[in-house]
Amino acid sequence: MKRDEAIQKLRAARKELADTLNGLSEEDLERPKAVAKWTLKDLLAHIASWDEEIVRVLQTFTMPGESMYTYSISDRSGYAAWNEEQIAARREKSASAVMSEFETARRDLIQVVEGLTEPVLNRSRMTSWGIAATGFDLLKMQVEHDLEHAEQVRSYRKKIDRWARARQKLTQKRKTKK
Repeated sequence: MKRDEAIQKLRAARKELADTLNGLSEEDLERPKAVAKWTLKDLLAHIASWDEEIVRVLQTFTMPGESMYTYSISDRSGYAAWNEEQIAARREKSASAVMSEFETARRDLIQVVEGLTEPVLNRSRMTSWGIAATGFDLLKMQVEHDLEHAEQVRSYRKKIDRWARARQKLTQKRKTKK
């Protein structure tokens, strides 16, 4: 893979995800259990936190020696504890503030990638979660992450549409009875 191709894939995946969010209200973004136990705001916080983490990991690729971290992200329980910590840190923020972080985190990631050469991105380094990966592996992971969550948002939107239709039928039924 080439760096520019990776950047295009990052942009395309994020656009697909962002498109699924278009037109949703703040109420939609904060509705409990939109995606499993999370609100969509929580989901955006989760995605932003992973973009930020990938930036931190990629920045170690230019340093000599092994990657060193002052923290460790455990993969036990599918990274659930780390994900929850990241979401909890943003929970009091407004949906628009979290959306802004979501957008900024991807811009920052792309900016870092633009500053790295292909040989650097082809290096394999230890991540903060204890797995060796190349920079390109990490970028591919972020693309897949966006696409996975875009599908979850599409599924949520289908639920919203079903709820709206059900409300409409109920309203019509009540009007007919009068």
